[in-house]
Amino acid sequence: MDQRNEDAKELHERCNVVDAHSDLLAYDVLWQHRLDRKGIMEKDWVPRMKKGGIDTRVTVIFNEAEWLPELALKNGLDMAVVWNEEFDESPSIARITKFDDIENAKKNGKIGLILGMEGAEPLSNDINLLQVFYTLGLRMLTLTHVLRNYVGDGAHYLPSQKEGNVGGITDFGVKVIEGCNKLGIVIDVSHINDPGFWDVMKFSKAPIVASHSNCRALANHPRNLTDDQIKAIIDNDGVIGMVTCSLYVDNENWDLEHYLNHVDHIVNLGGIRNVGLGFDFADYAYNYFIYPEEEVRGVKFPNLYSVKGITKDEEVPNVTEELVKRGYSDEAIELILGKNFLRVFKEVWK
Repeated sequence: MDQRNEDAKELHERCNVVDAHSDLLAYDVLWQHRLDRKGIMEKDWVPRMKKGGIDTRVTVIFNEAEWLPELALKNGLDMAVVWNEEFDESPSIARITKFDDIENAKKNGKIGLILGMEGAEPLSNDINLLQVFYTLGLRMLTLTHVLRNYVGDGAHYLPSQKEGNVGGITDFGVKVIEGCNKLGIVIDVSHINDPGFWDVMKFSKAPIVASHSNCRALANHPRNLTDDQIKAIIDNDGVIGMVTCSLYVDNENWDLEHYLNHVDHIVNLGGIRNVGLGFDFADYAYNYFIYPEEEVRGVKFPNLYSVKGITKDEEVPNVTEELVKRGYSDEAIELILGKNFLRVFKEVWK
């Protein structure tokens, strides 16, 4: 290993590396608990995250479309309970509900987990449930997934999806935004449509994040952010987490180089304080997500999780090595790997 790689390894270990989006709670831990297998984080996930140097991770409550609307609240509560149970069963992880918890976890050699929610479907149209989930640990809320809910409209995966006129944030959505600002829950605009994005920027009084979104200028997909949206997040002092899903990285080249081109793009727009990592890895859940490269609803639908060089937890140090090769300073890399998200957490959480 040459000196440059040695330097990258030491830098990676020194940083508090933040992954702003993971579905492992919804797609692995919950189902393992339902099979009466406990301590999943300790047995299955801690070794992987330690190898990848991940220090802090947002693990989300998420409902597949077939569970909606009837099971959204039940599944959401089940995931919150399971998330809390894991801290008693997995001594190498730490529950994060306030900023000091992050620093203490790093100091004590533990991996900090933050509870998020991807899509506000468990809230239905009851604002009181936001307080319930906050009490259970919720600290980040992705307002929509791909479908319409009581908060607003999501951005679809496939352009052939049929729908009526799209809308922005609803009156209930405004209550949710105001509730998040009051309680200290980070608002996440990944997955929301363009009108909804601009509504959030209008109504939120706190920095917002796009936990797992890339740049539309490099990969033209409605799940990615336009340059104007990126500049708005920069002005808001928020953060954008780069997602590894190949559909949002490049139309043809799904590799680490093209993934980090999105980092470069945001930095070139003035966002060195506004870019981070939100991997959304799903190598452990291929049975749920992987589609063959064939016609799906009339659209060529590529393999969603095939970004060479950054497909799973263990490969996260590759990001640091590539950033070093690209000439980023140690200070800039520390911001990208975690400090930017940590800044928002510290400001928003009460």
